[in-house]
Amino acid sequence: MRNHLHHRLLKANLFVPAFAYNRRLDARLWDSNLRLRTMPSNSLQMIVWHYIAYMQNAGLPIDDNDIVDIFLHGSTSNYYYDDTSDIDICIVMDVERLSAALRGINIYTITKALQIAWMRKHKIRIYGRGVDISIVDVRQPKYGPDVYKVGPAYSLPRDMWLRRPVRIEDKEIRVLRRRAREIYRRYRRLFRECYKNNMSDTYLDTFLSRLWSERRDAYDRAPLQPITPETMAFRMMRRCGILNKIKERMDRIRNKNFTLTV
Repeated sequence: MRNHLHHRLLKANLFVPAFAYNRRLDARLWDSNLRLRTMPSNSLQMIVWHYIAYMQNAGLPIDDNDIVDIFLHGSTSNYYYDDTSDIDICIVMDVERLSAALRGINIYTITKALQIAWMRKHKIRIYGRGVDISIVDVRQPKYGPDVYKVGPAYSLPRDMWLRRPVRIEDKEIRVLRRRAREIYRRYRRLFRECYKNNMSDTYLDTFLSRLWSERRDAYDRAPLQPITPETMAFRMMRRCGILNKIKERMDRIRNKNFTLTV
Protein backbone atom coordinates (compact mmCIF):
# COMPACT_ATOMS: atom_id res chain seq x y z
CA MET A 1 0.00 0.00 0.00
CA ARG A 2 2.83 2.36 0.94
CA ASN A 3 4.67 1.59 -2.32
CA HIS A 4 1.48 2.18 -4.29
CA LEU A 5 1.02 5.60 -2.64
CA HIS A 6 4.68 6.44 -3.30
CA HIS A 7 4.26 5.47 -6.98
CA ARG A 8 1.18 7.70 -7.27
CA LEU A 9 3.06 10.61 -5.73
CA LEU A 10 5.95 10.13 -8.17
CA LYS A 11 3.49 10.26 -11.04
CA ALA A 12 1.98 13.41 -9.56
CA ASN A 13 5.47 14.89 -9.39
CA LEU A 14 5.60 14.86 -13.21
CA PHE A 15 2.27 16.62 -13.54
CA VAL A 16 1.97 20.38 -13.27
CA PRO A 17 -1.69 21.43 -13.55
CA ALA A 18 -2.50 24.29 -15.86
CA PHE A 19 -3.65 27.62 -14.51
CA ALA A 20 -6.68 28.61 -16.56
CA TYR A 21 -6.66 32.12 -18.00
CA ASN A 22 -9.46 32.49 -20.50
CA ARG A 23 -10.05 34.81 -23.43
CA ARG A 24 -13.66 35.47 -22.38
CA LEU A 25 -15.76 35.41 -19.24
CA ASP A 26 -17.89 32.35 -18.55
CA ALA A 27 -20.57 32.51 -21.27
CA ARG A 28 -23.13 30.75 -19.08
CA LEU A 29 -23.04 33.75 -16.72
CA TRP A 30 -22.11 36.67 -18.98
CA ASP A 31 -23.37 37.83 -22.35
CA SER A 32 -21.17 39.22 -25.13
CA ASN A 33 -21.47 42.74 -23.67
CA LEU A 34 -20.19 41.57 -20.25
CA ARG A 35 -23.63 41.93 -18.68
CA LEU A 36 -24.72 39.29 -16.20
CA ARG A 37 -27.40 37.14 -17.79
CA THR A 38 -30.92 37.49 -16.40
CA MET A 39 -31.38 33.94 -15.12
CA PRO A 40 -28.19 33.70 -13.02
CA SER A 41 -28.67 37.29 -11.80
CA ASN A 42 -32.21 36.62 -10.57
CA SER A 43 -31.20 33.26 -9.11
CA LEU A 44 -28.26 34.71 -7.17
CA GLN A 45 -30.35 37.57 -5.77
CA MET A 46 -33.02 35.10 -4.67
CA ILE A 47 -30.37 32.94 -2.99
CA VAL A 48 -28.82 35.88 -1.14
CA TRP A 49 -32.13 37.24 0.11
CA HIS A 50 -33.12 33.76 1.24
CA TYR A 51 -29.93 33.64 3.31
CA ILE A 52 -30.63 37.11 4.72
CA ALA A 53 -34.16 35.98 5.67
CA TYR A 54 -32.65 32.90 7.31
CA MET A 55 -30.42 35.13 9.49
CA GLN A 56 -33.41 37.32 10.35
CA ASN A 57 -35.51 34.28 11.31
CA ALA A 58 -32.63 33.06 13.48
CA GLY A 59 -33.05 36.24 15.53
CA LEU A 60 -30.35 38.52 14.15
CA PRO A 61 -31.56 42.15 14.09
CA ILE A 62 -30.97 42.74 10.39
CA ASP A 63 -33.35 45.03 8.52
CA ASP A 64 -33.71 44.82 4.74
CA ASN A 65 -32.65 48.46 4.59
CA ASP A 66 -29.32 47.54 6.22
CA ILE A 67 -28.30 45.84 2.95
CA VAL A 68 -26.37 48.44 0.95
CA ASP A 69 -25.29 46.34 -2.02
CA ILE A 70 -24.78 42.76 -3.20
CA PHE A 71 -22.04 42.06 -5.67
CA LEU A 72 -20.44 39.18 -7.51
CA HIS A 73 -16.65 38.98 -7.37
CA GLY A 74 -13.85 36.41 -7.55
CA SER A 75 -12.74 34.22 -10.44
CA THR A 76 -16.16 33.95 -12.10
CA SER A 77 -16.13 37.74 -12.58
CA ASN A 78 -12.65 37.51 -14.07
CA TYR A 79 -10.77 35.58 -16.72
CA TYR A 80 -9.13 32.98 -14.47
CA TYR A 81 -12.23 30.89 -13.69
CA ASP A 82 -12.03 27.11 -14.09
CA ASP A 83 -14.13 24.06 -13.29
CA THR A 84 -13.31 24.37 -9.56
CA SER A 85 -14.51 28.00 -9.28
CA ASP A 86 -17.37 28.89 -6.96
CA ILE A 87 -19.54 31.95 -7.53
CA ASP A 88 -18.45 34.43 -4.86
CA ILE A 89 -21.08 36.83 -3.57
CA CYS A 90 -20.45 39.68 -1.12
CA ILE A 91 -23.18 41.37 0.92
CA VAL A 92 -22.29 44.97 1.77
CA MET A 93 -24.20 45.71 4.96
CA ASP A 94 -24.58 48.46 7.51
CA VAL A 95 -23.77 46.34 10.56
CA GLU A 96 -24.35 49.08 13.17
CA ARG A 97 -27.67 47.60 14.34
CA LEU A 98 -26.21 44.08 14.48
CA SER A 99 -23.03 45.20 16.27
CA ALA A 100 -25.02 47.07 18.90
CA ALA A 101 -27.18 44.02 19.62
CA LEU A 102 -24.20 41.64 19.75
CA ARG A 103 -21.72 43.90 21.51
CA GLY A 104 -18.48 42.09 22.28
CA ILE A 105 -19.28 39.24 19.88
CA ASN A 106 -17.64 38.71 16.51
CA ILE A 107 -20.63 39.10 14.20
CA TYR A 108 -18.80 37.56 11.25
CA THR A 109 -18.32 34.33 13.21
CA ILE A 110 -22.05 34.24 13.92
CA THR A 111 -23.09 34.95 10.33
CA LYS A 112 -20.58 32.41 8.97
CA ALA A 113 -21.90 29.73 11.32
CA LEU A 114 -25.44 30.48 10.17
CA GLN A 115 -24.29 30.34 6.56
CA ILE A 116 -22.79 26.86 7.09
CA ALA A 117 -26.03 25.66 8.72
CA TRP A 118 -28.09 27.20 5.90
CA MET A 119 -25.89 25.65 3.20
CA ARG A 120 -26.32 22.20 4.78
CA LYS A 121 -30.07 22.55 4.34
CA HIS A 122 -29.87 23.73 0.72
CA LYS A 123 -27.81 22.16 -2.06
CA ILE A 124 -27.13 25.29 -4.10
CA ARG A 125 -25.58 25.04 -7.55
CA ILE A 126 -25.55 27.54 -10.40
CA TYR A 127 -24.53 25.81 -13.63
CA GLY A 128 -22.66 23.27 -11.54
CA ARG A 129 -20.90 25.88 -9.41
CA GLY A 130 -21.27 26.31 -5.68
CA VAL A 131 -22.10 29.71 -4.19
CA ASP A 132 -19.99 31.28 -1.43
CA ILE A 133 -21.42 34.28 0.46
CA SER A 134 -19.51 36.73 2.64
CA ILE A 135 -20.46 39.93 4.48
CA VAL A 136 -18.53 43.20 4.82
CA ASP A 137 -19.34 46.34 6.76
CA VAL A 138 -20.04 49.34 4.55
CA ARG A 139 -17.94 51.48 6.94
CA GLN A 140 -14.93 49.19 6.90
CA PRO A 141 -14.41 47.87 3.38
CA LYS A 142 -11.63 45.37 2.90
CA TYR A 143 -8.36 46.13 1.12
CA GLY A 144 -8.67 49.91 1.05
CA PRO A 145 -11.09 52.85 0.64
CA ASP A 146 -14.14 51.95 -1.46
CA VAL A 147 -12.61 48.58 -2.36
CA TYR A 148 -14.74 45.84 -0.84
CA LYS A 149 -12.93 42.95 -2.44
CA VAL A 150 -9.96 42.27 -4.67
CA GLY A 151 -10.46 42.59 -8.41
CA PRO A 152 -13.65 43.03 -10.46
CA ALA A 153 -17.06 43.40 -8.81
CA TYR A 154 -20.54 43.37 -10.36
CA SER A 155 -23.50 44.80 -8.43
CA LEU A 156 -26.48 42.45 -8.70
CA PRO A 157 -29.28 44.88 -7.71
CA ARG A 158 -27.84 47.69 -9.84
CA ASP A 159 -26.94 45.39 -12.74
CA MET A 160 -23.64 47.16 -13.35
CA TRP A 161 -19.92 46.76 -12.91
CA LEU A 162 -18.40 48.45 -9.87
CA ARG A 163 -14.99 47.51 -11.27
CA ARG A 164 -14.73 45.89 -14.68
CA PRO A 165 -12.35 42.98 -15.32
CA VAL A 166 -9.18 43.85 -17.19
CA ARG A 167 -7.48 41.05 -19.05
CA ILE A 168 -3.75 40.80 -18.45
CA GLU A 169 -1.52 40.63 -21.53
CA ASP A 170 -0.20 37.22 -22.52
CA LYS A 171 3.41 38.25 -21.85
CA GLU A 172 2.62 39.16 -18.24
CA ILE A 173 0.61 35.96 -17.75
CA ARG A 174 3.60 33.90 -18.92
CA VAL A 175 5.80 35.57 -16.27
CA LEU A 176 3.17 34.94 -13.59
CA ARG A 177 2.83 31.31 -14.66
CA ARG A 178 6.57 30.65 -14.37
CA ARG A 179 6.64 32.08 -10.85
CA ALA A 180 3.45 30.21 -9.96
CA ARG A 181 4.98 26.89 -11.06
CA GLU A 182 7.94 27.48 -8.74
CA ILE A 183 5.61 28.14 -5.81
CA TYR A 184 3.41 25.18 -6.75
CA ARG A 185 6.43 22.83 -6.78
CA ARG A 186 7.41 24.07 -3.31
CA TYR A 187 3.89 23.43 -2.03
CA ARG A 188 3.88 20.00 -3.65
CA ARG A 189 7.19 19.03 -2.02
CA LEU A 190 5.70 19.92 1.37
CA PHE A 191 2.61 17.88 0.53
CA ARG A 192 4.74 14.82 -0.32
CA GLU A 193 6.64 15.18 2.95
CA CYS A 194 3.32 15.27 4.82
CA TYR A 195 2.34 11.90 3.39
CA LYS A 196 5.77 10.28 3.56
CA ASN A 197 6.18 11.13 7.25
CA ASN A 198 2.54 10.56 8.27
CA MET A 199 2.20 14.09 9.58
CA SER A 200 -0.49 14.81 12.14
CA ASP A 201 -3.66 16.79 11.48
CA THR A 202 -2.09 19.73 13.35
CA TYR A 203 0.80 19.84 10.87
CA LEU A 204 -1.57 19.55 7.91
CA ASP A 205 -3.73 22.34 9.33
CA THR A 206 -0.64 24.52 9.69
CA PHE A 207 0.31 23.71 6.09
CA LEU A 208 -3.09 24.84 4.82
CA SER A 209 -2.93 27.98 6.96
CA ARG A 210 0.43 28.80 5.41
CA LEU A 211 -1.02 28.53 1.91
CA TRP A 212 -3.90 30.85 2.84
CA SER A 213 -1.65 33.39 4.55
CA GLU A 214 0.80 33.56 1.63
CA ARG A 215 -2.13 34.06 -0.72
CA ARG A 216 -3.61 36.79 1.49
CA ASP A 217 -0.25 38.58 1.83
CA ALA A 218 0.05 38.59 -1.96
CA TYR A 219 -3.38 40.27 -2.15
CA ASP A 220 -2.15 42.99 0.18
CA ARG A 221 0.80 43.70 -2.09
CA ALA A 222 -1.46 43.97 -5.16
CA PRO A 223 -4.79 45.14 -3.74
CA LEU A 224 -6.66 45.66 -7.01
CA GLN A 225 -5.47 42.58 -8.90
CA PRO A 226 -6.14 39.07 -7.52
CA ILE A 227 -4.01 37.31 -10.13
CA THR A 228 -0.76 36.83 -8.26
CA PRO A 229 1.68 33.88 -8.48
CA GLU A 230 0.53 32.78 -5.02
CA THR A 231 -3.12 32.81 -6.13
CA MET A 232 -2.27 30.88 -9.28
CA ALA A 233 -0.24 28.30 -7.32
CA PHE A 234 -3.08 27.88 -4.82
CA ARG A 235 -5.56 27.26 -7.60
CA MET A 236 -3.16 24.78 -9.23
CA MET A 237 -3.06 22.90 -5.91
CA ARG A 238 -6.84 22.85 -5.87
CA ARG A 239 -7.13 21.93 -9.55
CA CYS A 240 -4.94 18.83 -9.23
CA GLY A 241 -6.78 17.67 -6.11
CA ILE A 242 -4.00 18.12 -3.54
CA LEU A 243 -6.07 20.40 -1.30
CA ASN A 244 -8.91 17.87 -1.24
CA LYS A 245 -6.48 15.06 -0.40
CA ILE A 246 -5.10 17.05 2.54
CA LYS A 247 -8.60 17.81 3.85
CA GLU A 248 -9.68 14.18 3.43
CA ARG A 249 -6.63 12.98 5.33
CA MET A 250 -7.25 15.51 8.11
CA ASP A 251 -10.83 14.26 8.39
CA ARG A 252 -9.70 10.63 8.61
CA ILE A 253 -7.15 11.43 11.31
CA ARG A 254 -9.60 13.49 13.36
CA ASN A 255 -12.39 10.93 13.03
CA LYS A 256 -10.02 8.21 14.15
CA ASN A 257 -9.36 10.19 17.34
CA PHE A 258 -13.08 9.97 18.17
CA THR A 259 -13.59 6.31 17.27
CA LEU A 260 -14.39 3.77 19.98
CA THR A 261 -13.25 0.20 19.51
CA VAL A 262 -14.35 -2.95 21.33
